[in-house]
Amino acid sequence: MILVKFEVSRQVENLSQKLKQSIFTFLDELTRFALEEMRRRAPERTGKLRGSIKRRLSLARLEGEIAPTVPYAVYVEYGTRAHMIRPVRASALRFEVEGEVVFAKLVRHPGTKPQPFVRETAEEVERQVPGIWNKVWRG
Repeated sequence: MILVKFEVSRQVENLSQKLKQSIFTFLDELTRFALEEMRRRAPERTGKLRGSIKRRLSLARLEGEIAPTVPYAVYVEYGTRAHMIRPVRASALRFEVEGEVVFAKLVRHPGTKPQPFVRETAEEVERQVPGIWNKVWRG
């Protein structure tokens, strides 16, 4: 699984109520921003990848996560090398090429280029942290 995770130090008990509330609000705003950003950056072919991106926020543990939940997200993020595809439950593969149905016992897949939408999201969120904190703190 690939994800963007935010954690805040657990020493919040000793902080003022205003600061505690600001930290909670900051985590909420930050994870909402990250969710929207990751969905915006995710490649869209069928929409399943974008739709799988979920946000989990735990104020009790002071952490938030944003991650795609489809198993193939890691292959989209990092790409794949050239590889062979063989049928597993049938005697041949079936697919369409330019509207024509094709059957094959073996396909030499050229691989896919990385589409690092998770990494790009993390980088953009990192750039936005000071602005989001200032917005929350000065509220």
